[in-house]
Amino acid sequence: MMPQDSTPLIPLAAIGALALGHKIDAIKIVRQENALSLKEAKEAVEAYQRAHPDLGTHPTTEPQTSTSLWLSSMVIFIATACITWIWLMFNRF
Repeated sequence: MMPQDSTPLIPLAAIGALALGHKIDAIKIVRQENALSLKEAKEAVEAYQRAHPDLGTHPTTEPQTSTSLWLSSMVIFIATACITWIWLMFNRF
């Protein structure tokens, strides 16, 4: 069933996937929740995108810079060191 503005009913999870730029995931969600064929689900998602052009259509992930890679590595190293230290403290003989 379609609303009066002829925009198909799209589950909130599919709208979230579209906002993140995951069109294929949005189609899968629409297909599962509305029991539609692949073609129908794709058409519904594309109709929703046409009706909402302000919705992001590209992934928002940006390539990591060397600074963010360094920071991520340091956080992982410190977390690993803390876990190792705690494990050694509680497993003394």
